[in-house]
Order: sequence, then structure tokens, then C-alpha cells
Amino acid sequence: MLEYEEYIKIFFGVFAIMGPFSALPIFVNLTAGKSKREKQTLAKNASFAGLIVALSSVWLGTSILGFFNISIDAFRVAGGILLLSLAINMINAKIPGAKVRPEELEESKVSNKDLAIIPLAIPLIMGPGAISTVIVFSNVSTSFSHLAIMSLIVAILILNIFLFLRAAAYLSDKLGLTGINVISRIMGIILASIAVEFMSSGLIKLFPGWA
Repeated sequence: MLEYEEYIKIFFGVFAIMGPFSALPIFVNLTAGKSKREKQTLAKNASFAGLIVALSSVWLGTSILGFFNISIDAFRVAGGILLLSLAINMINAKIPGAKVRPEELEESKVSNKDLAIIPLAIPLIMGPGAISTVIVFSNVSTSFSHLAIMSLIVAILILNIFLFLRAAAYLSDKLGLTGINVISRIMGIILASIAVEFMSSGLIKLFPGWA
């Protein structure tokens, strides 16, 4: 188990990559023309699916890496590169393109089949960047208490996203595109710092001489 200050750092790190603010315009776009009840149901189902993915990343992420014989240090470097690319997109206010491809958006408008799962839960809520971040932070300690706290952190963040999605239309109107972009850029800077830390810690372990 880590110090409480470390868990606060982890909380805001995962918060930055999940990006509830960047999800607002995409959710509004995907649910245009749907009733309020349909939107709330989609928000609930997407958040629940995202929670399952997040908890699986916490408890099974290390085992999955072991199955493919991938070291956590190599995964840190790969995850850091991915996070850095996402952070650059966030700083340039290109969140939709970073998380959901235009083809996925168009397909989702045509069909509601599994909309809550793809692209809302994956990759909007829990994309590759979020999954890799959760796995790396969860691997810091293998104790049950650490994994339990990580589970609590992702559960709180998913609940936060659910509340944001329920109020997506209202918040999107109030914040406007400029407000969302400003917040996204701030989160992008934080995420870029986390990405550099991931890569540096992984590279030092892979190449001890670089230290």
C-alpha cells in the first residue's frame, strides 16, 4: 500500500486520461434525437460497462501482461508513448479524434446496436490510454489493499463520468466548445507529465546504465 499522497496523484492522473469533459460533445453527438430516458439509460449502461473494463484492468492487467510475457517496464514505455500522443491531441483540442474515429461516430449514428459498449464504454470512457494507465498504477503494488484502493478510485471516477453524461447536454451548453477545450488542454499538460514519467521509469529499468 502506498502513501495517501500517492493515491491522490494516481486519482488525478487517471482522471486526466478518462477526460469526462471531452466525452460531453461526443455523447451529445451520438445521442442526438434520442429521448431523455434513452440518454440516461445509455449513460448508465456505458458507465457500467466502463466500470467492468476498469476493474478488469486493476485485477487482471498484470496477469494479462504475464500471459503475453510482457514486462511491466516495457508496458510503461509503450503506455507512456500512447499517453503522450493522446496528451498532444488534448493540448491541441483534438479529443474526439484521439478517442473515437470518425467512422465509429458515423456508424453509431446509424445503428444503436451495442452503442453503450462501443464506442461509449470503449473507447470513450475506457480507451487504450485509460486501460494502460490503470494497469501501470495498479502494478505499483501487488497487495490486496492497494488493488482495493485502485478499485475504489476507478469506481469514483466512473461514477463521476456517469453524472457528467447524464448532464451532458446542459454542461455542454454551459461550458461551450471554448470552455471544454481549455479544460482539455490543462488535462493534456498533466497527462503529458505522467507520460514522460512512465517512459523514464520504464527506460531506466530496461536500460539501467541510462540512470
